[in-house]
Amino acid sequence: MNERETFVASFRELHPKFSRMYAQILGRVDLTLPQYALLYQLMLIGTVSMTEISDRLEITKPAVTNLADRLEDKKCLRRVPQMEDRRVILLEILPKGEKIIAEIQGQSLGLLLKAYDQFDKKEHKIISRFYATVSKVMDDFLMSTKNEK
Repeated sequence: MNERETFVASFRELHPKFSRMYAQILGRVDLTLPQYALLYQLMLIGTVSMTEISDRLEITKPAVTNLADRLEDKKCLRRVPQMEDRRVILLEILPKGEKIIAEIQGQSLGLLLKAYDQFDKKEHKIISRFYATVSKVMDDFLMSTKNEK
């Protein structure tokens, strides 16, 4: 097996492990992956309209309503009418939601850092460059697919 095939095999092995890791972490805090995705977006961008979060997550508005209902019940976010147009409903993350996101990110990042710390400084630079490149390639892909719609 050449290096590229080894990389592909490792990725295929790692991907379901990430899924299981997030499933376990989210299960401990009683969140689903879509609920986490919504809260994470609110943590990143702040208060946002339900329409915008629907676009960002690429899910329907009724799906956002369902997620918001459940997260509101859990006291993780609240709905706020927009002052300029009260028909527009904004979603705002609450401290409990922020705490949950910080906990989840701390746990997942802790696992990645545990692996990262097993490499030397030269390898750290390569790893960082790799992740920056993956991020850019994904951004380019997401922009190109968004423009196709």
